[in-house]
Amino acid sequence: TVKSMMWAMFLLFIIIYLFAVSFTQAANMHRLDKGWTSLELEQLDDPRLHRYWSSLPRSMSTLFMSITGGVSWEEASYPLGDVGGAWVCMFLAYICFAQMAVLNVITGYFCQSAVEGASLDPDLVAQKILASKRMYTSRIAEIFAEIDA
Repeated sequence: TVKSMMWAMFLLFIIIYLFAVSFTQAANMHRLDKGWTSLELEQLDDPRLHRYWSSLPRSMSTLFMSITGGVSWEEASYPLGDVGGAWVCMFLAYICFAQMAVLNVITGYFCQSAVEGASLDPDLVAQKILASKRMYTSRIAEIFAEIDA
């Protein structure tokens, strides 16, 4: 249903938001510790830290793209290695949690809802009743044939 889909999207948004706040904070603290300005970050040989993690919207976009195939995990995690190894581990934990737990649970829920919805379809119910009626009719005919023999 649309209501379930909206709640699932909200849950995914909250998870992405929480991780994005952490990664953005870490990247900007690293930038401040190094004394880099935003302009210097853009001019570095490897400007991926700025491109992926410099602001909350960029971080959220990076996290969303990394679980939906829009950007490679390696490409997004490489600049976090400069910030610290723990941040790379946290990024990999996010990928595992979001991809394997959250998205699979959401997919399973919608598949289950579709199966339940299909089982309530009047045409399918009537078709099942007719099939079982044919089976019982043929079984009773076999029983009478055995009795007559």
